[in-house]
Amino acid sequence: MAVDQLLRQRDIQGVWLGWNGQCDPAAGTLHTEDRGRYQAVTFSFSQEQYEQFYCGYANTCLWPAFHYRLDLMDFQTHHFQQYLEVNRQMATFLSQIAGPDDLIWIHDYHLMPLAHFCREQGMPQAMGLFLHTPFPCPEVLRAIPRHESWMSMLHQYDLIGVQSPSDHSALQAGLQATPPLAGNSRTRTGVYPIGVDVDLIQSLASASSWAHEGAAEEPLNGAETVISVDRLDYSKGLAHRLRTFDALLRRYPTLHGQATYVQIAPSTRSDIHDYQLMREELESLAGLINGQFATPGWSPIVYMNRAFPAPQLMRMLRRARVGFIAPMRDGMNLVAKEYIAAQDPANPGVLVLSTFAGAAQSLQDGYLAVNPFDIEGTAHCLYEALNMSLAERRHRHQTLLMQLRQQDLGQWCQQFLGDLSGQAPHQQAESAMAELPAS
Repeated sequence: MAVDQLLRQRDIQGVWLGWNGQCDPAAGTLHTEDRGRYQAVTFSFSQEQYEQFYCGYANTCLWPAFHYRLDLMDFQTHHFQQYLEVNRQMATFLSQIAGPDDLIWIHDYHLMPLAHFCREQGMPQAMGLFLHTPFPCPEVLRAIPRHESWMSMLHQYDLIGVQSPSDHSALQAGLQATPPLAGNSRTRTGVYPIGVDVDLIQSLASASSWAHEGAAEEPLNGAETVISVDRLDYSKGLAHRLRTFDALLRRYPTLHGQATYVQIAPSTRSDIHDYQLMREELESLAGLINGQFATPGWSPIVYMNRAFPAPQLMRMLRRARVGFIAPMRDGMNLVAKEYIAAQDPANPGVLVLSTFAGAAQSLQDGYLAVNPFDIEGTAHCLYEALNMSLAERRHRHQTLLMQLRQQDLGQWCQQFLGDLSGQAPHQQAESAMAELPAS
């Protein structure tokens, strides 16, 4: 999503290469489509590639491990072999479209071995990798089967970027512990916290109305609304958030009939069994809490298992008194930054943010920090946020907004590509960007 915004709205000339989200028996053919200000070159997966590479090693082995959920990690040798094979195939695709002077910017954990296979094909271009996820500490990294293989391949990148200082320390430790396959490492590393387009979000959030198919009225939001927006994933701690709101209502009866928790959680990876169970758990938990506390005119939990158009979502964020962003582990969590940008400066809400989100390291002050594993303590922070004075809310929001503008989406792009190319940040080169749809 961030790369799409950059290519559509910024003065960057580039080609996007990635999976089109489809499975096709005739996988392996490249298709070019015009997306306005840039071209997208896409391909399909075979069913085997989808199941073994995407659902397999990437999302049932690497994803849980990178989010410190070793109990959910499942390793299969043939999944790992397909992981390498898909990256080898993408290297072939890249060699067909990349010019000799292009910068190649590769995104996320699915494609960590890609530079190695590009180098095998003789590609000399500058190549950078940006990891949107956390990077595991040495103890967790050692638990990932076959990690030595792709760790040694990371040395073929010219630059690897991560979201936070803690991820950077973990990455450096992993690289030092795993030598390159041959020769010396060519890799530099750095911290590049991804940002948001503040002006765009403010424009969407402050619009007097929006128009989209099927929207008859504005969604439920008000002065006592707590909102969370995260895709359905165990790293987000959504069940803990529901239990926290339950604890809030039990501890502070004056909020009965007043406070409402809006949880937006669109489904992802619905083919994976753990995610199916998670959806069932959340629906059941929301029903139990509503059954305990609801009255004829008030439901404490509004749980929506679907996505919303960006204009509508930004307006919902703007109207909520509290943004409750409490993942168990997250590379960044841009919803935290979107919530800040969407607020009305004259009457802003309060951000309650998990210390385990990368956003907590890139935003130094202004939010209420919580440990999502401490349900009672987090419930107290929600109560504090709901009752915070206007003067303090304004001060906190001004502090946060200033930080957002200093590290917005354009700065993130310019700094990474500038470091990759060795140019000053204001100089921009053409680039080929390789990634998969957001996972």
